[in-house]
Amino acid sequence: MKVCKFEKIKDEAEIKQIINSIQKERPYVIVVPVLTQLQEWLQNISISWFQDEDEDSHTTIRAITKYCFNMTDHFIINPNLNQEMKVIIQRCVENLHNLVEDKADLLIDKIIKAEVYKLSSNLLAFCLRERGMNAKMLDTSKFMQINLERKPDIPYIQENIEQYLNENRTVELFIAPLSLCKNIYGEIDFMSEAKNDYYATVLASIFKADEIVLSTELDNIYANQDSQREEHSLTYEEAENLINSGVHLLYTDCITLASRSKLVIRLTDTNDLITERLYISSEDTGNGVKAILTQDSVAFIRFNSLNVLPGYLLMGKLLEVISKYKIDVVSMVSSNVSISMLLNASHDTLRIIQRELHKYVEMVIDENMSAIHIIGALHWERTQMESKIMDTIKHIPISLIAYGGSDHCFTLSVHSNDKNKLLHSLSQHFLEVQSA
Repeated sequence: MKVCKFEKIKDEAEIKQIINSIQKERPYVIVVPVLTQLQEWLQNISISWFQDEDEDSHTTIRAITKYCFNMTDHFIINPNLNQEMKVIIQRCVENLHNLVEDKADLLIDKIIKAEVYKLSSNLLAFCLRERGMNAKMLDTSKFMQINLERKPDIPYIQENIEQYLNENRTVELFIAPLSLCKNIYGEIDFMSEAKNDYYATVLASIFKADEIVLSTELDNIYANQDSQREEHSLTYEEAENLINSGVHLLYTDCITLASRSKLVIRLTDTNDLITERLYISSEDTGNGVKAILTQDSVAFIRFNSLNVLPGYLLMGKLLEVISKYKIDVVSMVSSNVSISMLLNASHDTLRIIQRELHKYVEMVIDENMSAIHIIGALHWERTQMESKIMDTIKHIPISLIAYGGSDHCFTLSVHSNDKNKLLHSLSQHFLEVQSA
């Protein structure tokens, strides 16, 4: 059984792409965001409502009505389905008109948001019913509960999903509104958008799915060009190590939950829902280099000791300041006279830590840097792998090399102007050549 999650639906063209992807993948559960246009109108309603501009709210709701009616006429030709969808739209907008008449309140604001999220999911469900699939909106506000730490209460969800499924045994395909849930007090709520992938992964684990297909922004990932799975397949450990290195790939708990549930993760790009970019599972294909990931706008800092503190105290002082300002350390190397780091930090933050450390170190800073993470089976016993990597990029200046801290990641730091040249060399040697 399969679950799919889509990250964005901007317009009718993307709705068609998603429908095509669904027909190809044949999942049991689809997790979808609210239509982008509806999301913008939701924000307008909140702003005007909290500013006591009720008429503006009603005007926006009328725009939602017209937009959804037009979408229904474009996608749903069957007269019975068309009329049924319009009844749902009318019922929803009547609720919205009534809700904005109340005094502005954060809980009611979430209820308004939930109404529109469900409406958006219903639209997609009826589009699929038009194409012969028995689809239904999955009302996750009935069983998807978060605890006091705002994390999914998985035991509660498992206990309460059974009754819901028993009542909907004939449904072939469920459409779940992304992030919709309830809190521990039984009120309508939403999980953080930063955890969209985790929300979908929780649903996949609850439904005991074999795999989950996640569409996400993957502009920073380079994998084998011909999409042979064994050549872009990561283990859970490799993926987790990558995320812990500070590279944006997935919310970390996705990997932990997927590994525990034996759930395969397939990643596609939001702009290309068909091509599989990364495959994450327990299986190790044993290939050397499987993917290359980039991080832009990182800062390279060399801390040259002023010999005020001995080495062991200096290291502690540096880490204390970095921890104080919650700075992500991408990579770090050291010698007996200096320590070099790649940091995710703003210009202002770098100046603050420079002021705090000026008594102990001289800081050499280059903010226009990129980090290149070469991912795969790179254990030191795989002889000559590191030398092959270095030989491939010997014509490009490298400011930092981090290798040995992990069996799955070889990290380089280069000036941003040299990034594309380095990526071309690595891809040509380790990705395109493998597929040949």
